[in-house]
Amino acid sequence: MKKGIYLSIKPEFTKKIETGEKNYEFRKYYPKQKIDILYVYETVPTCALKYIIELGNVIEYPNKILKEGYGNLDFNNGLKKSKYAYEIKHVDILEEPINLSKLRDEFNFVPPQGYAYDERYPNLTRYLNNSKVKRLI
Repeated sequence: MKKGIYLSIKPEFTKKIETGEKNYEFRKYYPKQKIDILYVYETVPTCALKYIIELGNVIEYPNKILKEGYGNLDFNNGLKKSKYAYEIKHVDILEEPINLSKLRDEFNFVPPQGYAYDERYPNLTRYLNNSKVKRLI
């Protein structure tokens, strides 16, 4: 069974993910459980859960990313605070993003400062896994 986490990402970065320009997500931490899926909440001004991202390999610095992409060179040169690079394998966008008021009212969702495991929001995770999506990458 695939494991996922909920993550908040700024729109300036989700746009780069959407176009494939950003092919790794950089984080300071490695969750205790292996993660396969990112459920992405896009922050202000969007304030909605919009993306489901399937992850590939995780690279720990000082290991290098071999692909070109936004932020990859900075990671390879140790210029990022992030120690881990999560490969973005597939990106799906929800046909109907879920706005913050619905997330709060129906799922008791609080946008994570760091991350939250998918089991914290089982009803939301089930809802997302049954939602219509469009594959972008």
